[in-house]
Amino acid sequence: MMVYLFRHGQTVYNADGERFCGTSDVGLTALGWQQARCAAQMLAGVRVHAFVHSGLRRAAETAKAIQESHPHLASAAFYVEPAFREVGFGSWEGLTRAEVNKRYPDMYAQWLADPADVNIPGGEDIGQRQQEVLTAFSRLIERFADCDIAVVAHNTINRLLLVGLLGSDARNYRRIVQENACMNIIEYSEASGVRIHAVNRLAI
Repeated sequence: MMVYLFRHGQTVYNADGERFCGTSDVGLTALGWQQARCAAQMLAGVRVHAFVHSGLRRAAETAKAIQESHPHLASAAFYVEPAFREVGFGSWEGLTRAEVNKRYPDMYAQWLADPADVNIPGGEDIGQRQQEVLTAFSRLIERFADCDIAVVAHNTINRLLLVGLLGSDARNYRRIVQENACMNIIEYSEASGVRIHAVNRLAI
């Protein structure tokens, strides 16, 4: 079973100083749609049984753009997995990193040093969210056994999933890079378990 894990294309928040987006439900920019269509090239010749996305608009639009770019993907069904929605950043959402640093200097410095040990006002615990997304991934493995699927999720969620599959905890998630509309390739088999073939692959 192959899982093609995408990050969504560019949003207004990404374009405007890399603002913390979290659970804010923003859509793709024109460039974001273009990135998603370009990312579809990486599925040329690949038949996926289903598209799974987080339910947030930017992920749903990216999944739609990828599917519509290839006639052979037209029959793939769409499913929403809420556990793949982005981590909530509470009072930081809508702010740039510079703005967060100005308003919450000590907390931001602590977050940079150890994101698993920071309680952002109104935000979510990333250790808990890592466990949720790993559990959701296991559900996908069971539900779509022996089928190839595409999953469209988010920057922090993808990184939490990837480091978790490698046996690392949430505090190390920023060691993984996820650019807009990138693709990661994860293979699963009962014999070998999880193997990661590609991380942050971008269409050329």
